[in-house]
Amino acid sequence: MKNPRKQNAAFTLIELIVVLAVIAILAATLLPALARTRPNAQRVACSNNLKQVGLAFRTFAIDNNGNMPMTLAPSQGGAADDVGWRTVANTQESRNPSTGAHIGGSQGVSMIFLRATNQLGTPKILFCPAEYESSVRQPATTFSGVSAPGTVPYTNDMNVSYFLGVDAIETYPQMFLAGDHNIGGNGNPPTLAYQSGVGNVTPFLSGGTNFTAGQGPAFLDNMHSKQGNVGMADGSVEFFSRTNLQNALKRSGDRIHVHTSGGFPLAVGVTSGQGINCIQLP
Repeated sequence: MKNPRKQNAAFTLIELIVVLAVIAILAATLLPALARTRPNAQRVACSNNLKQVGLAFRTFAIDNNGNMPMTLAPSQGGAADDVGWRTVANTQESRNPSTGAHIGGSQGVSMIFLRATNQLGTPKILFCPAEYESSVRQPATTFSGVSAPGTVPYTNDMNVSYFLGVDAIETYPQMFLAGDHNIGGNGNPPTLAYQSGVGNVTPFLSGGTNFTAGQGPAFLDNMHSKQGNVGMADGSVEFFSRTNLQNALKRSGDRIHVHTSGGFPLAVGVTSGQGINCIQLP
């Protein structure tokens, strides 16, 4: 009786080479596509964040006779006295319980957002997933300013990725309400942000309406590829290139505003519009 011989099921060298070649071709084809997908996903997530911010601020305004946090007095639950000021401290802003006046702690965009915690729900939506300063900025997990196990407290502007248009009102729907903070004006594209990290460079500025060629407000090439998301006063969100950003500033319909605290100097390359399109950076 003959014993059947076992068949050898191992790959031959040629078969192995073919398999490796197929894998290499697939990797070369798919990896660039996957690399392009991530920035697009981050841009969409950032846009959704700003939509939620817009909805929260409009809800706040409905509850406060049309006033947003940056236009409402502290004694009435707003943060108008944080407009034009920026202090990065390890604690949230403390206020006089009777007058609402600032006593100590952090000031700035983060504390203005803090006035709308009931509407915002979570501080995570205040942080862009493509944030380029992740070494110094960190998304908070709670609006509490006190650290607890497993949480990141919300204490200052380093928990925020978005600027605020401090004069945004619903009656001027194309004014800027909030947007990506990586804005500069020292070139085309700019390489130096108006406000970077914990330093106090130019935390607030007037975006104006007219610009020197090759300058003026524009997004750096470090978050959304020379473009950026901006939430408008009407709750919509626009994705702006340099040209579209400057055109949007021109047609914002902003009025002349006078700020008695801090001051809002003209952005680099802006030729006119002191007090117009004022934004405050985190």
